Amino acid sequence: MLSRLGHLFFRTRNGLFPLLLVIVCGVFLPVPLDRAGAPWLIGGLLVLLAGQGLRVVTIGLDYIQRGGRDGRIHAERLVTGGVFALCRNPMYTGNVLMVLGFFLLTGNPAGVVVGALMGGFVYRAIIAAEEGFLIRQFGEAYLDYCRDVPRWIPAPVALLQVAGGHRFDWAAVVLREYGTLFTTVLIAGALVAVRALEADRLMAMAPALVAVLLLAAAGWAVARFLKKSRRLKPGRKRVSRA
Repeated sequence: MLSRLGHLFFRTRNGLFPLLLVIVCGVFLPVPLDRAGAPWLIGGLLVLLAGQGLRVVTIGLDYIQRGGRDGRIHAERLVTGGVFALCRNPMYTGNVLMVLGFFLLTGNPAGVVVGALMGGFVYRAIIAAEEGFLIRQFGEAYLDYCRDVPRWIPAPVALLQVAGGHRFDWAAVVLREYGTLFTTVLIAGALVAVRALEADRLMAMAPALVAVLLLAAAGWAVARFLKKSRRLKPGRKRVSRA
């Protein structure tokens, strides 16, 4: 049952998480900044940066193809290098941290708990579906990998060691992650703006929020141009990963 749900979530995940965020924030409203201020903002941003940072390191150290094939889980080879040598699902671990970070930015404890549990369940189901596929596809090689590498959390020290021993592909990060980075800034900025509005502080924070948005938009435009013009190419050949 969990695996079947995982296949459904895998196909719909790009729209599922914005919907999840809207629903949870609609039920558990973001708290005005004057009632839950700096600790929530700082905590949310730190967790959000940790999740986004893990995604960036993962892509930069082992270039992977996201999204499967035709909406289905797909893998041409078993990827075990880079961060995948420390954690079987570093991208999903990063995503869960980002989901948690977004809900922390709302300042609503109930929303944080409900949103984190729902987001964690969705990704656990997707992982169950992927694990079933990878077992069928790679058999004992994948089972050996599972015995040696944890499903979720890489050790920070080991992560630094892996990063230090590999050439980091910044081009791959720019080409693969610029859309996610821009969306992350948009969502975080929107959550902060809503909370500032409810606390009658939006006008005071507007210049900073607009500056961040414009900077993010400029970065997105440059990355988009480099990708479409093919002036920037990744240093490693792309491979599929479920």
